[in-house]
Order: sequence, then C-alpha cells, then structure tokens
Amino acid sequence: MTGHLIDFGDRAGLLEAESARLVAMTDGDLGTLDSLIADGALYIHSSGEIDTKREYLTKLATGQFRYAAVTTEDPHVTALGSAIALTYRMHAHLVFPTGPRQIRARATAVWRRYDDRIRLELFQSTSMPAES
Repeated sequence: MTGHLIDFGDRAGLLEAESARLVAMTDGDLGTLDSLIADGALYIHSSGEIDTKREYLTKLATGQFRYAAVTTEDPHVTALGSAIALTYRMHAHLVFPTGPRQIRARATAVWRRYDDRIRLELFQSTSMPAES
C-alpha cells in the first residue's frame, strides 16, 4: 500500500471507479465490488448500521438485500492528500426480504490510491427527509 498524493487530475478515474461500483451494486457483481473495495473498508448505511467489507459483501451474496437501482447527482470532489472524498445525493431502490425500500441520502465515498488503482476506503450515507 502506498500513500501517493491524489490530485484533481485523478477526478476522471475516481468518477469512473465510483460508476463501476454503482453498476456492480445493481448487477450484484460481487467480484467487481470485492476488487473495488479495500479490505479494511467500512460501509455505513443510511440506517446507521455499520458493515465491514466482508459483512457487506456477505449480505449481498445471501440476499439480505439487493440494489434494484442507484442514481447519484450533484457530485462534489474533495482532495484529502492521499485520498479523495466524493460527496453526492443518492437515490436507491433496495429490495429486502420484507419488501422494497426507497432511500434518499447524502453520501460520501472516500477513495484511496493503492499502487496503480484506487479503492473505496469508507462509504457513509445519511438519510434525507422526503421531498414535499
């Protein structure tokens, strides 16, 4: 693991990696998610529940929930030395064994460079109130 500084020249790579992660989430592509998410990553759901990478992938693999659709808007990129934070509004349609659920959240994905690629280190989402 190297801690290279990431500059805004890496913005396109960051957006491409985040897009690939969102597609893998809706496709249920656990192999791609495994390669994009750092081994020590934490995933903080809008419910406040926290999963490690393994817990998150296990929940997806065992059908505890699945993503039917995920869209994002208004991305904002913040350089953090050897990492980049991507903040955006997220709309997700999830399916649980108990039924579907719509999520509207403000989300932050923190990506960090590992040698020749970037990987997700932390994802955190906060529920937003329903639009009136």
